[in-house]
Amino acid sequence: MAIYLITGASSGIGEQLARQAVARGHKVYGVARRKDKLDELARELGAAFLPLAADVADKASILDALGGLPELPDVAFCNAGVGDLERSTSFDVSLHERIFAVNYFGALNVVQGLFGPMAARGRGTFAATSSLAGYRGLPGAAAYTASKAAISTAFESLRLTCHKTGLRFVTVHPGFIATPMTQNNEFPMPFLWSAPKAAGRILDGVERGRLHINFPWPVHLAVTLGRLAPAWLYWRFMRR
Repeated sequence: MAIYLITGASSGIGEQLARQAVARGHKVYGVARRKDKLDELARELGAAFLPLAADVADKASILDALGGLPELPDVAFCNAGVGDLERSTSFDVSLHERIFAVNYFGALNVVQGLFGPMAARGRGTFAATSSLAGYRGLPGAAAYTASKAAISTAFESLRLTCHKTGLRFVTVHPGFIATPMTQNNEFPMPFLWSAPKAAGRILDGVERGRLHINFPWPVHLAVTLGRLAPAWLYWRFMRR
């Protein structure tokens, strides 16, 4: 049995990670802002699920929650995330600040809260849910794609910096997943996966020791090629 900490556990991929981790015999600390949703999940999953109401974007809130854990987790899933599309007729930097507060600094707040104890123990894994959208800029998603690119790069750097500490830094890059965050998207979402399918792939990857977990493969291949495309070609293709 392993001990998992999962942020964003009240819905979407986070909820499914919690459900499947408990089904696999693990203990889960589920972190989210919505205490009612966490309590409901706790009643369903039983003693293996411990709800922790905290906001990853509020450093004091999440550090206080992490400092009160009865046991140190083996894996911390930095999964909480938000995203909104932007308009071409206006610009508001507060949208970027709000998205980065959760998607980037929220993940790093979890790392800060657990880094010392995990390093002292000599082992531990941090797994950040980034996105294939972070590979290159996309229309209407400057804040979201930038935040995901930032956390992917940060985790890669931490992996290199901390390789002698016994800590592992895993990056997860999903494509389109059917969650409350994507349900109102009005554009095509090719190779859309369900949240349970995505959670299963993530858990399998972490348990097998993968450093990068990318899915689905057709979208991963497409964004990899897009990343390698020269700027003029990418511009001509994407502006259509």
